[in-house]
Amino acid sequence: MTQPSEQEIIRSIRDGDPMAFRQVFDACYESLCHYAFTIVRDADEAEDTVQSMFLKIWEKRSDLDIKQSIRSYLFRSVYNQCMNHIEHNTVKEKHRNHMTVDMSATVAPQVFVDELENKVREAIDMLPPQCRTIFLMSRYEEMRYSEIAAKLNISVNTIQNQVCKALKILRDTLKDVIV
Repeated sequence: MTQPSEQEIIRSIRDGDPMAFRQVFDACYESLCHYAFTIVRDADEAEDTVQSMFLKIWEKRSDLDIKQSIRSYLFRSVYNQCMNHIEHNTVKEKHRNHMTVDMSATVAPQVFVDELENKVREAIDMLPPQCRTIFLMSRYEEMRYSEIAAKLNISVNTIQNQVCKALKILRDTLKDVIV
């Protein structure tokens, strides 16, 4: 029996064949993680990046249009995701530094800080149970999405959706409190 060509494998993945997808995943996952690690310098983040990339490919498989080799496509995708991650972290760090400067210029009375904490706690308590649990694990226990997904036995995508949902609800609930 002959090995299927790359275009046949791509076509099978596009058609939703989990075995073809698994074959590519198994063949490339470890080397992609090593490659991602050389860019982001964090083993967990490297794995999260590769898993996220494979998840996106599976979710958008019907639109999959790979002209070069599958391996080249995957390495380019991981590179792009790593660059996005680094850029995102840079923006977050700049924002954090900017907020630190702004906050140090304005000293809020302790009463206001306590009141704000209470409002935030109340808003979090009003979240739907699963949404609240996931949000607390993510933000207060500082668990990675992959760790939460493993602990709760649900997909990373569900975790992302629930955190986004929680943040939207909290923004809406606290819009009059936080200026």
